[in-house]
Amino acid sequence: MLSWLLVTALVGPPAESTWSPAEAPPPTPWALAGARGWRLCQEAERQARTLRDGAGGRSSVPGAEDRLWQRRAEQCPHAVEVLTAAAQAEIVASTMDIEAPPSADPFGEAPAAGPSLEAAADEQEDGARRALRWLDTAIEESARRRVRPPATAYYYRAYVLTALGRVEQARAAIEETIAAGDVERWRSERMFALIALFAGDMPQALRRAHRGVVGARQDDRAISRYIRALVFDRAGASSIARAELIALQRDANARVARGAVQSVLPPHERLFFRALDHQANGNRSPALRLWQAYLARPEPEEPERVLAQRHLDELEPSPARIGDL
Repeated sequence: MLSWLLVTALVGPPAESTWSPAEAPPPTPWALAGARGWRLCQEAERQARTLRDGAGGRSSVPGAEDRLWQRRAEQCPHAVEVLTAAAQAEIVASTMDIEAPPSADPFGEAPAAGPSLEAAADEQEDGARRALRWLDTAIEESARRRVRPPATAYYYRAYVLTALGRVEQARAAIEETIAAGDVERWRSERMFALIALFAGDMPQALRRAHRGVVGARQDDRAISRYIRALVFDRAGASSIARAELIALQRDANARVARGAVQSVLPPHERLFFRALDHQANGNRSPALRLWQAYLARPEPEEPERVLAQRHLDELEPSPARIGDL
């Protein structure tokens, strides 16, 4: 204080017209790295990693219902853990049941798929495309950093490619998943079973579906059994498939497992699976509508159409005997 008084007495106060505050220097890269947005993305990555490790890699991402991870993926487009979690959340969101609209005449002409069915199919495909975009970005960003992609990234890429019906790409993706050891082998085996089924490779589909059941954890085995039942039916063992679907109704995990299987199926295959399950368990009316909706779609190949029509014919009422008229 004394020094300031001496200086003021000798030279006087600074002229107001010539004084101005010093200009702040530009922020350094280190300061930018500590900015609020960067810190939030780092925290989101930490949470995503914790959730994934805590769930054992299974498709149960908290926050899927309110699209939390999808919003974070848009805010943090280079956060690989967040992108993988967002893709997983999209898959979880697509586990809802897909149904056909009721027909005015239960045994009349097959109706075209109604608006609700088409909307559900479009929503599923849009979600799968978003998930694929996020997973591709996460894998590419990991390669740029020369680090391994987040666990399950390869697996869920095969998952969404299967849901989109891109069979050859899905086959290459599941082979990459197995080579990388991205998930437990029984999980990749049951996924490969579906891909082989859609590719028409029935021997491989049966072999891999069986491995998916034998190796699965007890709390995850219902998913593998549903996939094996679908493969059995398409292989011509419909009675075995029906018995398996009836037995699965008594499984405590049946509802969750059924939703998980639906999330990996293309829309028309969802219809086939839902119709098969309803019919096996005696739900005649929804099974009828689902078979009709399946046959009204353009995707099924001729062998699948023949099989679906055979199942549908089983639901048609038998003609009354003459003596009963």
